[in-house]
Amino acid sequence: MEETTEATPLPDDVVREILLRVSAVDVATLFRCAVTCKQWRAVVADLSFLRQHWPEKAPHPSSVLGFFDSPYGNQWPLFISPEKVLGARRRSLGSFLVAAAPPDILNRAVPLAARGGLLVVRLPAWRLAGDSLRLAVCDILKGTCDVLPPLQCRVSQCGCAILTREDCCSLDGQQAQTPSTGYSAFFKVLAMIVGTNDQDCNLYAFSSSQATWSEPRKCFDQVWQRDTFGLRIILRPSWATVCRGVAYWLGSYSTDHRSSPRCFTFGVNVKTGETSSTELLIPANQLSLPSFGRMLSVADGNLSLLILQKEGLQLHTWTRGDDGRTWLRTRAIELKPPKQVWDPVHVSILSGEKSGALFMSDAYGFVYKTDPEKGAMQDVTEEMFHARLSFWAVPIEMDWPALFMSRLAV
Repeated sequence: MEETTEATPLPDDVVREILLRVSAVDVATLFRCAVTCKQWRAVVADLSFLRQHWPEKAPHPSSVLGFFDSPYGNQWPLFISPEKVLGARRRSLGSFLVAAAPPDILNRAVPLAARGGLLVVRLPAWRLAGDSLRLAVCDILKGTCDVLPPLQCRVSQCGCAILTREDCCSLDGQQAQTPSTGYSAFFKVLAMIVGTNDQDCNLYAFSSSQATWSEPRKCFDQVWQRDTFGLRIILRPSWATVCRGVAYWLGSYSTDHRSSPRCFTFGVNVKTGETSSTELLIPANQLSLPSFGRMLSVADGNLSLLILQKEGLQLHTWTRGDDGRTWLRTRAIELKPPKQVWDPVHVSILSGEKSGALFMSDAYGFVYKTDPEKGAMQDVTEEMFHARLSFWAVPIEMDWPALFMSRLAV
């Protein structure tokens, strides 16, 4: 009878060195290694191992940028990324969730906003009766889905901002209240609802700690409506920006039919809920130049405005000064599209929450990774598995150490 010899497990420090070399080459392979056996899972799930590969002080090396989109005909929103860390395929929103209750509630849902690993989606209108809106908040890292109570209102357009626990306690150092209402995490949702016309705009707020929607707050008073023409808030999903405890939307208006449009920011204080409208003090000859698109973003902790102008195909960055009113042009670069023809007439500007990565999507859904310093543009449509982004794609960044810890904790 032949004798059998059991294999001797490698010491943890040896396994650690092997897996560190794997992670330096391919993060997706590291994840597959981690689910091979309990020993490897314990090594990878150890926070010291994750931080050794992704140091906290490094400039966001642990974040991966992708997009949640709802391409026509798909049952679930899809996660699409030029970085193949989750494998060479598109993933449905459901693949990130442990369970969605009730089942199939997210079929044909539309992504609206994302921040800190949280994603807000709008549930399909055919599930509701009358004038009402239903939203859900998905925690991509924890794999949970919280369906919010219906919001009774007439909806023509809807734009949202999602606020995390970190947003709500960073100003005064106090901890946000842990929800006792059945929700899986603390969050706040700000919903900007446009009714019958652009000036019929109301703000609603929802907190998981209270589990109720606030009363509507009109965004424009009568003075704004009387003295302006074409007043509106731009409700593109990627244009709700959180900076220093305030959620900002970009708006535009004109003083009459002939004048060039002016821009303003509409801000909502995360802590107090107070609102403010502030005109962007940028020279009129700069804002009046023909442009493809405009977007608020955060650069080095300051609120910034990105403007893609037709003349010379330039991307201008304006940064708000310390007084909160004046704006300075801090960067102007000439974009260098790839050799193949691209259509810049309708351009979506998509930026990373922390990494500063910048993507542009044209009218045909082709996606270009853009260097904000040099202006070089790389077509990454093929890298996104032949996927083209719709006009409503929502960018989201996920922190790899947090994802590993939530999926591999032992």
